[in-house]
Amino acid sequence: MSFGPPARGGVLRGCLAALAMLCFAEPAAAAGRMLTAEPLGDQKLRIDGVLKEWPGRMTSLGDTLRGKASENDAKVTGQLAYDDNNIYLAFDVVDDKLVRTRAASDGEDHAQLLIAFPKGGGFHTYEVSLHPGDPGKLPGAVKLGGRPVAGAKIVEAPDEGGYTIEAQIPWKTFGEASTTRVGLRAALRYVDADAPASVRAVVGTSSGGGGRALPALPLEAEQALDATLVRQKNVADRPIASTYGNVWGDKMLERVAVYGGYLTIVGPNYRGGKEFYFAELGVTTPRLFRKLDVRDLDGDGLEEIVVRKKIGVSDAYREILDVLKVGENGQPYSVFMHEVAIKTKDGSIENEVDFVKRGKAYAIRVSQGKADGFEPDTYAESQPDNMPSALLPWETVKSRTYASEGKAFEKIDEDTWTPKVTKGSPSSKAGKPRSKRPAAEQGPPPPPAPRPPTSDELQDRLYALYRKERKVGKGRPRFDFVTDVAGDPRPERVLIHGKDIVVFGKGFRDGTSYAFINVGVAEPKHILDATARDLTGDGKAEILVRGVLEAKASKELGGDVVERHALFIYQVGDDGIRRVFAAETGRVVGENAILGAVAFEPSKRGMNIELRAAHAVGWSERDYPFPPDSTTAGGLEPLLLPWSGGKRRYRWNGQSYALE
Repeated sequence: MSFGPPARGGVLRGCLAALAMLCFAEPAAAAGRMLTAEPLGDQKLRIDGVLKEWPGRMTSLGDTLRGKASENDAKVTGQLAYDDNNIYLAFDVVDDKLVRTRAASDGEDHAQLLIAFPKGGGFHTYEVSLHPGDPGKLPGAVKLGGRPVAGAKIVEAPDEGGYTIEAQIPWKTFGEASTTRVGLRAALRYVDADAPASVRAVVGTSSGGGGRALPALPLEAEQALDATLVRQKNVADRPIASTYGNVWGDKMLERVAVYGGYLTIVGPNYRGGKEFYFAELGVTTPRLFRKLDVRDLDGDGLEEIVVRKKIGVSDAYREILDVLKVGENGQPYSVFMHEVAIKTKDGSIENEVDFVKRGKAYAIRVSQGKADGFEPDTYAESQPDNMPSALLPWETVKSRTYASEGKAFEKIDEDTWTPKVTKGSPSSKAGKPRSKRPAAEQGPPPPPAPRPPTSDELQDRLYALYRKERKVGKGRPRFDFVTDVAGDPRPERVLIHGKDIVVFGKGFRDGTSYAFINVGVAEPKHILDATARDLTGDGKAEILVRGVLEAKASKELGGDVVERHALFIYQVGDDGIRRVFAAETGRVVGENAILGAVAFEPSKRGMNIELRAAHAVGWSERDYPFPPDSTTAGGLEPLLLPWSGGKRRYRWNGQSYALE
């Protein structure tokens, strides 16, 4: 069964001019009017108190937060803009009397900016006071915590019935702004000091006191995300999950969030601050999304995106751990996937996932966890062909640890244990019967599940002979396990060394020789996974390998690399190793992909193989650039296209898997 690489999305451009009238979605906890942050770019604002050059519209400070203003007082509108270095504020104040002294205290007429930055799972809120000057008598003042703000400017100008204010506040005033300019929240207020302190009027855009209670302050790319994704695709206006991390480019943090069934990335400098990313997660309902995190797994200073999602439906699914790295072009791509849970009507298995500190990086450890219902002698669920499968409770593997080794994640450690239930044990037989067929039709018992070799099974002499004769050097095998694949019931050792599958054992060829076959990929890294399972029902396990075949695309496709994802199945006999089945399970070119699926269905003896059409990302039937394959192409059974529909089933005929 293939769950495919993540659905691929696009990086979309947002134009602020087209979004000026749109409202960004606010969290339910936030109350009040949202401010539109106008990006200035190369446009310069002259801080002179005159508001004619300001873009966009003013927002009313229409909520009375305290006291009651007189008929001619405290009617205020405000606006906010920004560039790379500063925040700019404008106020138009109707107030028949300015109350101002040299102290510029909180008890005098003044405007306020409340701005909150996400930090440590919460927010850090700043309250900046902007005191207009009294022309010819007192200069204006910008204060934070009672102290003047370095580099700030404020200028007032008389206006009908009151005055206007323009102010400039450096971003560096706020400690978090050096890395965080996404996910901000803000409100404007005005304090009218005409009345006694007990009834002093305070109006504003929000009654929230700070942090999460304030409305969002979206910058340009966030506004575009709301307009393009939330509104056009009609998804929920609040994310299911969100987090902040440095996933791309400079030190500025990006906001990674999940809206509905879409993963999104947005940031102040991500793709120039004018673009954002979104892509389908491949879940059928947002309820199947499990978890979102960011973490520097490879130690390069940039964080990877970690997604856990359930593929299927609420009561029958496979849970996938997917690690995405954001490329230099801003496009995320999957660097590691692992099945971590299985749920059907018959039972459930849930592995534990931990991140283990490893220098500047983290390793991923997948361990045995909870299990209920399934029995080893009746378990017939298919295994994914494009990622490691969940650890089954009757396997001798207790945990596997993976880490980034160069450009790929590889298994670096494996712990074993003695499972409480094993195949053929009384407790496993106490469940449902293995088969309703007569014993004569059931065939021999299945081979044991793959496990790491013991010291007695290493057979270093034969392994050294293979290295010498094949001239492959002393590098470690990428996959190494033992199970019964041939000969007598004693297990064989199965290695993936370089591009070779290697088999030897004490019960294979009298323990004096090895067998090997080349998988046929261009590079060892193109072998993604290897495991073993009895598919033919003869009591011996076949070797299942997932790999990628690369080819150069035509000029019409821009010369990109075509990645053909494939499943290879091998059978081992005394005469050697031979391939008995191969099928294309996916095709990827750039951001476009076809994601196929493979299922193993129980038959009278062994398993049938069923190829199923899944879905397309980027391509449609109209613009898919390859002719559909109806027969074997390049030694692989054809990839089923989503718009073709149907299935292809293959049955074991004693020599190979043949199409029914």
